[in-house]
Amino acid sequence: MVLSALAALTVTVGWAPQAPAAPAPPQAPAAPKAPSSPKAPAGPKGPAQIGDQAPSKGKTPRAAGIWYGTPKAPAKKSGAVRLAAYNVENLFDPVDDPKLSGEHDDIKMVTKDGRLRAIADAIRRLDADVLCLEEMEGLDALKWFRDTYLKDMGYEHMASEDVGYYRGVEQSVLSRFPIAKVTTFVDEDLSDMDARRQGQGWAGRKADQGKSFQRSPLRVDVDVDGWPLTVYVVHFKAGGREFEYHRESEALQVIEFVERDMKADPSACVAVLGDFNATPATRTVKAFADAGLRSAYDFRGVKQGNTKDLYTTHDSGRAIDFIFMTPALAKAAVDSSFFVLGTVHPSSDYDWRKDPDKSRIPEGYGSDHYPVAIDLMPVRGGGKGGAGKPGPGKGAGAAAPGPADAPPPGSGR
Repeated sequence: MVLSALAALTVTVGWAPQAPAAPAPPQAPAAPKAPSSPKAPAGPKGPAQIGDQAPSKGKTPRAAGIWYGTPKAPAKKSGAVRLAAYNVENLFDPVDDPKLSGEHDDIKMVTKDGRLRAIADAIRRLDADVLCLEEMEGLDALKWFRDTYLKDMGYEHMASEDVGYYRGVEQSVLSRFPIAKVTTFVDEDLSDMDARRQGQGWAGRKADQGKSFQRSPLRVDVDVDGWPLTVYVVHFKAGGREFEYHRESEALQVIEFVERDMKADPSACVAVLGDFNATPATRTVKAFADAGLRSAYDFRGVKQGNTKDLYTTHDSGRAIDFIFMTPALAKAAVDSSFFVLGTVHPSSDYDWRKDPDKSRIPEGYGSDHYPVAIDLMPVRGGGKGGAGKPGPGKGAGAAAPGPADAPPPGSGR
């Protein structure tokens, strides 16, 4: 296969990176009170399918509120760069796209102002310097959303390209640092990924799956004051276990991309992040650890006790959003900095299948996913990818060895 347009970036030596500071956020939309403790409240038993949240007959429904994640993002160390991913659940602007009509006419999917304000509030609380988004309508919608709801956040740079998905949503990036290059892989052939399925536990081959990406990864090269950072923003095939083969093929192809990056530059700082639509126990997720990538979960802020709710990323009660890093990038990770940011979850008797227009969601609801983030301390000097002496404030033990696929306890259903 041919990997399109990969290019190494040049390092500037002897600098102290500092992202532009985000201004104080405006008043957030009203929302149910969040728990004051960083420990997430106990949730109901995890449903087997997304949306199966109706309470048992005779039980009082659990109220809307922040069920998962931490309600407040931790402070960043001086000089740290926050990298984050957030699936914003079909963010469409009010402009009619003539290319979309019929069942998938975008004008029927315009995101209501209340949801947009809630999404913006989450992004402000997150305060990411490089923010990767999934399910954004496109570049025009991204620019409109930024200029309307995030215009004072310092996101001067953005990227969003067609990823070949029939429903018209893309992966996107908002960045406080310049974007050097953007690449997609819409025409990539995945049919040779079977050769990479080594060992047990893989899904059986399905002739009607795994031939191409359902949504191409978005590869973005970011210039963090001379420190080159590459992100692959992914949104793997959705659906139940019957689509595991397709997701595995997508994951294996992305891993091959990253391996090529590392072959060209062993010190390449590369992250794969976004919506994997798979839990830590699946081959889709484990394949990244098997390839030598480190999970941001290794650098979680709370490591003791039952932390399942604290690191759940989807309102179905599962962890399906991840950040994986090449070894060089993992050396820049600040220990204890990985977190899931809590946002409003509907009450347990809410059924999204009966509310296609999102007219009965609670105030403050933004998305069915929660943002995931990790802080990075860029390093100075040492090779094309910038691996070398750490900058000031690097978390102690950030590069300590450990299992890259360690799941949040209880989340690998």
